[in-house]
Amino acid sequence: MDAVNTPIQHTIVGIFTAVLMLIMGLVLKVPWSTALGRVSFILLFLALLIGPVMKLKKPSHVSSPLKSPWGWRGELGIWFALTGLIHFIVILLDRPFSELIKIGGSGYALANLLGLVALVWALILTIASFGKVIRFLGVDSWKWLHSFTYVVFYLVSAHFIYFQFFSTYGEVGPDWFGYLAVSMVIVIIILQLTAFVMTLMKREPIVLEES
Repeated sequence: MDAVNTPIQHTIVGIFTAVLMLIMGLVLKVPWSTALGRVSFILLFLALLIGPVMKLKKPSHVSSPLKSPWGWRGELGIWFALTGLIHFIVILLDRPFSELIKIGGSGYALANLLGLVALVWALILTIASFGKVIRFLGVDSWKWLHSFTYVVFYLVSAHFIYFQFFSTYGEVGPDWFGYLAVSMVIVIIILQLTAFVMTLMKREPIVLEES
């Protein structure tokens, strides 16, 4: 996430989120609780897409919307956490917490536990995105904390992939979003590896002094 968030960009991301929700719920007829989870995942994917892309192609003011070079990670991350929280609350209103998560229970319970851990981390990262908190933590601590965003992504990915490909809860077998989610995960992994390799190639070799 980025340290600076603007009301204009929050408004744009909020409208984008609402449009995605309407498309999921009204056009594609996806249940609203499921739509919230899927929109949340898309927002997280977009937030994480920006980081490696920035390393592969340095942003310029010419190609940057609202004169803010690629600075949308904070807004996308916050809206991801918000929609994820609402998704959890809606699910919780439908069935008790003890049914959702059981330590030592089925794969269904484990997948829900992974989703809950991801949500807790997302909320922590969201709280750490406010200016006063950033100043309290310091830039280095803030960057280290937000490096766990990728952990959140892979936890949420495991949560989604289980329900799409392995769960017998509800309809059996993945739908179109299951394959889309897997594609998103593959894209992030490829971009991460590519950005990592390019960073290594650009780094000057370390010359060790002989003793």
